[in-house]
Amino acid sequence: MINLLELEPQKISRDIRGKFALIYGAPGCGKTTLASKFKKALILSFEPGSNGLNNTYVVPIKTWREWKQFCNQLIREEALKDKFYSLAIDTVDEAYKLCEKWLCQEHGVEDIRSVAAYGGGYKMLDDEFMSTFRSLAYAGYGLNFISHETEKAYTDDNGKEYNKIVPALPNRPFLLINKFVDIITYIRDIPIEVGDTIEHKRFMFFRSDERFLTKSRFKYIAPRIELDYNEFVKAIQDAIDKEIEMSGGEASDAPNPYNIRSFDELMDEAKEMWIKADGNRKETILKVLEEEFGKPTKFSEILPEQRNELEQALIKLID
Repeated sequence: MINLLELEPQKISRDIRGKFALIYGAPGCGKTTLASKFKKALILSFEPGSNGLNNTYVVPIKTWREWKQFCNQLIREEALKDKFYSLAIDTVDEAYKLCEKWLCQEHGVEDIRSVAAYGGGYKMLDDEFMSTFRSLAYAGYGLNFISHETEKAYTDDNGKEYNKIVPALPNRPFLLINKFVDIITYIRDIPIEVGDTIEHKRFMFFRSDERFLTKSRFKYIAPRIELDYNEFVKAIQDAIDKEIEMSGGEASDAPNPYNIRSFDELMDEAKEMWIKADGNRKETILKVLEEEFGKPTKFSEILPEQRNELEQALIKLID
């Protein structure tokens, strides 16, 4: 557990590995190619579209059960955390569909509304969908979510209707991902006059307007840049440097802060959770521990070399 008396102000990290992004645009605009350029990238391909990538690690994902198995491997195997820094979910649109299909199959129904009453099925779907991504973030991976674009109709405060380009995710999972990511960037092709000719260049946009949706937690980021991984990194780091210049302090090059809890810190959290738990909660804790360790297990029996299993159990219990 963190000692609040020793807590120091947070420093903005310039490390790209600790940033989460939603990248969207039309098919073939370069979304997956961009994600493949991240350092030590792994493309988790939930739908066809990565056949044009060369010298890139790609894993096809056909079912949600298969996805959960890959997640467990990425989280438990320490060597994989050195082999891969960045994970691309390609596409998050299709991942959500597979998650919903799996949950319905697990409960023997055809419609998510039949899983539980009073909207409970959707709540279970939300929890299942995001739990894997949170677990990967806690394990220290950077995450890039890839989505297609679609056009939706909106009505402003004056009753005037207008269309806007947004990620193709349904509204419910979009709200979950929107809360999770630091950046939503839109990729589009722009005609540029070069002398007497028109050239088409692809740009990444970070500022919304009436035509399309974007988002950035970095208020000094450039409105748009040319589509290029190095330019993307530079735009984020320039925005962080400007924030430091304007507000004082200093930046950090520390990695994803979710990946720094030691075994002792996890055990402190586990002990506190057990002390506060009532009878029913303790039964739930023991059930999750048995699922995670493959046999009846108490917190006091967990060894330092089982740190990853302990962390996963705690994540499940917190969720």
